[in-house]
Amino acid sequence: MNVGNRIIGIRHNKGLSQYKLYNLAEISQSALSDIESNKKSPTITTLEKICKALEISLSDFFLEDNAHDNNDLDNLPADSKKELALFKEFLLYKHDIKKPTTEK
Repeated sequence: MNVGNRIIGIRHNKGLSQYKLYNLAEISQSALSDIESNKKSPTITTLEKICKALEISLSDFFLEDNAHDNNDLDNLPADSKKELALFKEFLLYKHDIKKPTTEK
């Protein structure tokens, strides 16, 4: 996950300027700029402040990105979805997470 791009995306969706976000999050302008440009990674405390200012939970910050990835998979052609399902089954069997069922 690209944290900087994720923050920018949420900030834009909420109609916030960088100025407004760093004031709401009570962090410096340079800190937010460095995080959004991926020059620095935020500490968990700083990321929590940013999420609070964006009015989302820390878990939603990461979950929404995964939901977006799943939507991309929904756009695959039907034969590719079948291949993906078969590969998933293969990995589950390979790692002894799921046992094969016997077919009649």
